[in-house]
Amino acid sequence: GGGGGGARDAGLNLPPTQGTTRDGAFFPGVYDYAYEPEQVKHILGNSGFSALRLAVNIETANNASALQRHKALIDALGGRGILCMFDNSAPSGTTWPRTGRVTGKVNEVAQAWRNIHAVFGSYGDAVMYELFNEPWGYQDDAGAYVNDMMSIVQLAQLPVDRCILAGLYGAADVQSVSRTGWQGYLAYHAYSFWLPEGQRTRERFSQKIQQDLAGLSSRIYITEFGVGLDNLAYDTDEDDLSRDVVRHANRHTAVADWLNERPTSGPDLKSICSLYPDNTWCAKYARSPAFFQEPNVGADVTAHTGGGNGANAVPSASHESETMAFLGGLRDALGAFKKQKRSVRGLYHWHGWHNGDSWDFWDAANAQSSRMIQMIMTDLRQRDARVEDGDPFLSEDFVNDDQQVHMVVVQQLSLKPAGACPAECAASGCQPGNPAQIGGKLLTGNFCTHTCSVPYNGMRYCGAGASYQGHGAVQCGTCANPAVCSGLPCWPTEIHGNVTGLVHTVRPIFAQTRTLRVRRALAAPA
Repeated sequence: GGGGGGARDAGLNLPPTQGTTRDGAFFPGVYDYAYEPEQVKHILGNSGFSALRLAVNIETANNASALQRHKALIDALGGRGILCMFDNSAPSGTTWPRTGRVTGKVNEVAQAWRNIHAVFGSYGDAVMYELFNEPWGYQDDAGAYVNDMMSIVQLAQLPVDRCILAGLYGAADVQSVSRTGWQGYLAYHAYSFWLPEGQRTRERFSQKIQQDLAGLSSRIYITEFGVGLDNLAYDTDEDDLSRDVVRHANRHTAVADWLNERPTSGPDLKSICSLYPDNTWCAKYARSPAFFQEPNVGADVTAHTGGGNGANAVPSASHESETMAFLGGLRDALGAFKKQKRSVRGLYHWHGWHNGDSWDFWDAANAQSSRMIQMIMTDLRQRDARVEDGDPFLSEDFVNDDQQVHMVVVQQLSLKPAGACPAECAASGCQPGNPAQIGGKLLTGNFCTHTCSVPYNGMRYCGAGASYQGHGAVQCGTCANPAVCSGLPCWPTEIHGNVTGLVHTVRPIFAQTRTLRVRRALAAPA
């Protein structure tokens, strides 16, 4: 959580492994969480994440073994994270109707939180409590919402400084909650569809986030953010290089091993690195083929296409533009808060269930976007900006080398399923399952990666569980890329820093992320 000590959570949502990620947490009953703690430690820990956000509902919180499962997952990632109470429907086997508020069941919700606190009380502010997810049922009645939340806090005897209240509606309006007098932490959700079509530019996303969180950013946990990640053909590493080297070169500043080189050229990255090939930045990024040639259009990160030629990896211009605009705008807004020394307290990507949808952090088709998210998380985990001796160029005044798996390269190491993807699993013969059913699943690109049911009027449907089994059903797990192991990708148990014998040997598996101490160049007068 990071309620104290200045820690910032680089977090990942692990939703229940049931239904779809949109609806799965809203089914009544104890949640199914298939993730294994050792996987969480190995995979998430090597990918730059420091915290988990896990869903609970009343039934899950009243189940002792389910809470111990959550505890084991939190422990696997260093004992940090957020537990969030989700609403669910009353009828079994469906996600609707539900009220989006706790009015009338405050005592039940308070008892659930009392049970949770009995397990996680000793964690202090390393594990925070998000009292209710997206309270859309209260509409604009912030007073009624905060009154219900405070009743829960009091009845459950929760420490107020560990409680997080979500913004109204879809956790988008935190200002109204703050205006009621609530002085504690707030949860904010950021999605690309928060802005209407035609306004989804990098600048507008950054402006909206900064406006929504104005004056509150240091009290904010962004507990969900997301955009369709699939088939981005953009070289995110070169984007990162452009942000850093061009900024420093243009301002005639120098860092560590640039001190004696003092580049004075403009933002021509290739000419800079031709002059200073031993520079840390150039040694790192010159390995990237995209630095010296046109970027690959996504064939190296495409999911299974059946034919394997990557033809469907090329995204539409509008889709790619929206993805980069959202992620870039989010990064810019977070950077603005950091410069004000008012960084948000945590950032949690939606989502980390390897189910093959376009929001899946691990799916091969989403690798370039996931790499961008890694960079944003690295930015956040670095301490707030400082200004020393009145020099604004010292605003990034730390040196820290982290080793994290490069999301583009690791796809080459992920274990691939044995066998071919069955033709029956393609969209032409197998459509998405019913999302209102707990077993219904979406397609990954043009394929089911779960089970295609027996035919109904000539068409199969994608899903998992009893409704999708039976004689004649087709197992489609071999269509996943990478292979799925208990809700997460199957990675080798040992990951080493160098790749040999692979197509892209020029890229290191581990992306070395560095916070650079920036100093003004002390060039002698001409």
